[in-house]
Amino acid sequence: MRKVQAGLGVIVLALVAGACSSTTAKGAATPSKNVQVDQYDKVLPLSRDHEGPALLVDQDDPNTVYLGNTEMTTGECRFYVSTNQGLSWRQENAPALLPYTKNCAQGRATSQNLRQELTQGPDGTIYNVFQANADDRNGSRSVLIGRSRDGGRSWETSVIDPGAIAPEMGQQMEVNFEGHIAIDPAKPKTIYAMWRRSFNRFTPAKPTRPYMSTSTDGGATWSPPQLMFEKNNGFDGPRPIVVGNKLYAFYRESAPAASTDPNAPAPTEPPTTKLYVNTSTDGGKTWTKDVEIARANDASEVYPLYDRERQQFYVVWHDNREKELDVYFSKSKDGDSWSQPKLLNDDPRGTRTGQHYPQISLSKNGRIDVAWYDWRDDPFPPPTIGAGNTLSLFTNRGRVASVYMTSSRDGGETWDKNTKVNDVPIDRTIGSWINNIDVMSPVAIASFNNGAIIAWSDTRNGNAISQTQDIFTSTVTFGKVKPRKVTGLQAGLAGGLFGLGLAMCLAVLLIRRQGRGATPPAKTTKQAEPVT
Repeated sequence: MRKVQAGLGVIVLALVAGACSSTTAKGAATPSKNVQVDQYDKVLPLSRDHEGPALLVDQDDPNTVYLGNTEMTTGECRFYVSTNQGLSWRQENAPALLPYTKNCAQGRATSQNLRQELTQGPDGTIYNVFQANADDRNGSRSVLIGRSRDGGRSWETSVIDPGAIAPEMGQQMEVNFEGHIAIDPAKPKTIYAMWRRSFNRFTPAKPTRPYMSTSTDGGATWSPPQLMFEKNNGFDGPRPIVVGNKLYAFYRESAPAASTDPNAPAPTEPPTTKLYVNTSTDGGKTWTKDVEIARANDASEVYPLYDRERQQFYVVWHDNREKELDVYFSKSKDGDSWSQPKLLNDDPRGTRTGQHYPQISLSKNGRIDVAWYDWRDDPFPPPTIGAGNTLSLFTNRGRVASVYMTSSRDGGETWDKNTKVNDVPIDRTIGSWINNIDVMSPVAIASFNNGAIIAWSDTRNGNAISQTQDIFTSTVTFGKVKPRKVTGLQAGLAGGLFGLGLAMCLAVLLIRRQGRGATPPAKTTKQAEPVT
């Protein structure tokens, strides 16, 4: 009988908890006033140029957010912390560069883009993956990783791939770029890193290829770099995810270069960029097959996530299948079959204004957030369309950019109306996106249960002389988390089961008393009713 009582009690508590305590964040996305991340720096030169933001919400404290970026004029790595979900920021120490390098930016090596990636391990360790240039005229680029166990106050820096020193100063540079890591959930000390390696000033030219390395001691030391497969992944390194005993690599394969042979037959179709996922069951020693996710004349890197609650992969990217750059989403249960790409930007079709560099994030309560750069608000005429009458990343740049986002609460089946995040137009005629620098890094986004934080590079403090560029953030909220209303059915079931449980308890009490003989109850004094 005690087991029956206990079982009923569990059922009643579960129903009441499910009916009264379930929470959800609903409502339209509301961006906060934009915040300049570096505004409290002691020295703030006009010539500053911040780019390549990365964000991370602390896994144990959703009010604490970490942000990394690069200050390009000095080559510094930067690291900031917010304890109020991005409403203000303080600068902390960044990963140590010496003795590996003095430059966290692109230095002398070309292929000028910047990336940082922030990840947190189960024990709270923060990992910051970035590229850095050799501290000499050679300029070869290495992939480094910083590890912090105290919220960014101190770091230990290790080399994932040291760029080989060229035989001639300033010549034949090895450029390792855009490292990404994945921690094995079953073995948290095992970390996989992937990046791309290319070369400058080699004759004959060497191809760009994807490389990887593995650490089994939490990132302190790394295995020798190994070639993953013979694919030209262009500007972007593969992104790893570990699910069960499988290691997945998501990457793009650049369109083949046009033939320089005048007698070569004309291509039967336009050059095509393809997005793939590949799988390894032996920790990356061998790879089984390429599964195509999407293709287009021009497509960005594919950005993946794995939803461990729903057991689904999510990916976002931009491509120009509709002759303008758009943001797309797809999902898969197994990595082998993918849903039809879903268009996420809701601006009018056929305007030939584009969206690019989407990034994706997942909150603990399962909401998917996606943010990107957007040109729909540019008051100037659309940019000149290149060959093939289609937009690509470099022909799509107008003058004024914006940042937009959207969210899904049902695993990507439906999406919210797009929300504009920035409150001042971003003038891209100044800063490092132009002026023969062409450094264009994606926005960053990190989610918590009630909202998300977005970071981007912004030129509102600059002009044609200073070319000032800063990192700004906005905290987007979806309204307060409120208890889910109790439906009539839930209330009826809970009340009925509670009454049934109470009746059974009384019956058990009477049976016990009868078994011991009837004993009149002692008289008690009636207590006053509580005030409500």
